[in-house]
Amino acid sequence: MKFERIVVGELGVNCYLLYSELSKECFILDPGDESEKISDMIKKKQLKPEAVILTHAHMDHCGGVENLLSEFNIPMIMHKQDIPVLESDANKELGAALGMVLPSAPNRYFKDNDTIESGGMKLKIIHTPGHTPGSVCIMTEDMLFTGDTLFAGSIGRTDLQGGNFKTITESIEIIKSLPSGLKVMPGHGDFTTLEHEIMYNPFLNN
Repeated sequence: MKFERIVVGELGVNCYLLYSELSKECFILDPGDESEKISDMIKKKQLKPEAVILTHAHMDHCGGVENLLSEFNIPMIMHKQDIPVLESDANKELGAALGMVLPSAPNRYFKDNDTIESGGMKLKIIHTPGHTPGSVCIMTEDMLFTGDTLFAGSIGRTDLQGGNFKTITESIEIIKSLPSGLKVMPGHGDFTTLEHEIMYNPFLNN
């Protein structure tokens, strides 16, 4: 499996295109804004989008969804526990302030330990609440896409709607139990490795 990172929006969200080099099938992960920029990369790589996948429903991670769903006629998939976050007035107002139209609730959901497959790609869903109730991490053979749960040197905020510090620390323990060789691909900022975070991230090495 290959990937492309596209940094989008005023808040610098890492949107990822996860794709099969052979079949060109791809998943669009967290298209937070600038849907045209994402679409241009899809066309440049001659990819075939299968679905939009959200690690969580904050507006900066889903502000570019609507145009992509319409253009490629694909579904959006997320955890059902984040519907209240997606539909909240605060989320919509913040999105509108940045010129975004947030998507409607999807008709497809995943749950903990689900596997999404296409073109030989296998994505394992790991429910990691705390930043939001429906936050998830997405694991492949050698990568872990952590959304806003885990960053290089830090973890996600818990002072926003649906956030809970105790819950996110429990989710961090789940992440710590995963293979330490995983590359960590966060929702904002630089790549890292789980081994490095376990050693040096103060939220993981206490």
